Amino acid sequence: MLAKLLKHEFIATGRIMGVLYSVVLIIMGYILGSYYIGRDTSEAATTAQVLGMMVLMIISACNFILTTVVMVTNFQKSLYGDQGYLSFTLPVKSVSLLASKVIVSTVWFIAAFACLMGTMAIMYYVIREDYIGQESYAMIESMLPILLGGKSLATVIASTVISLISFFVRFAVLSIEVYFAISLANTRLFQKRYLLWTIVFSMGTIYIAESLSKLIADEIDFGLSVTADSIKLVTDYLQVDAGASFINLTTLVVSLVFGAAFFYATHYVMNKKVNIR
Repeated sequence: MLAKLLKHEFIATGRIMGVLYSVVLIIMGYILGSYYIGRDTSEAATTAQVLGMMVLMIISACNFILTTVVMVTNFQKSLYGDQGYLSFTLPVKSVSLLASKVIVSTVWFIAAFACLMGTMAIMYYVIREDYIGQESYAMIESMLPILLGGKSLATVIASTVISLISFFVRFAVLSIEVYFAISLANTRLFQKRYLLWTIVFSMGTIYIAESLSKLIADEIDFGLSVTADSIKLVTDYLQVDAGASFINLTTLVVSLVFGAAFFYATHYVMNKKVNIR
């Protein structure tokens, strides 16, 4: 049943997000295609390529805001708005309803992040020789092992994957925090001004969670010591090897704990406290 809910959520949110990313892919395809076709005859990026990159940068800058607006609007409308009675009468558990929305919003936030990274990569490859020159670019590439601190490719990939996982978990937790705020704003006491209270509760919830997370992370040393050829778990910063980099996992663990707490708090409010319009 969760699969059907996910399909419905992607269809509902994809009307906007799908069109947006289709445009992004078309622009990216044009820029890369024209670059590789004309790179032997053109020494600089064309006007169309520059305009395309400007559009991509604007979209990338606005993507996270647009994603937030779409996810919040869909959550409010489908659970506490006109579609609320239909959603809550479906033969599925409310946990599944909430989980589907968190998963879909996280996927769209990851897509926004991928769009930003893709835009930066395209800009780098298309205009690199215009600004740093072919010889300077070759020199930077040759210095890459030094810039990586002598770490092996495996440790670099592993540390990057862990960092990305932490980043994506934060997206999911942010979604849950906002959904908790929306649910709280739709209780009897706050429902008449639910939009105002949604903003207030969102800001308060995120601020409190971030402050507590930072406080705990400052007090507890837990993470990975990454050296040139190894990664090991450490529970004290003094255990980090000389010359090694440190990946803090405390924030990730705290985010998971807060995410679980807010998820079940949201589930409780959905089932016990909310007034459906």
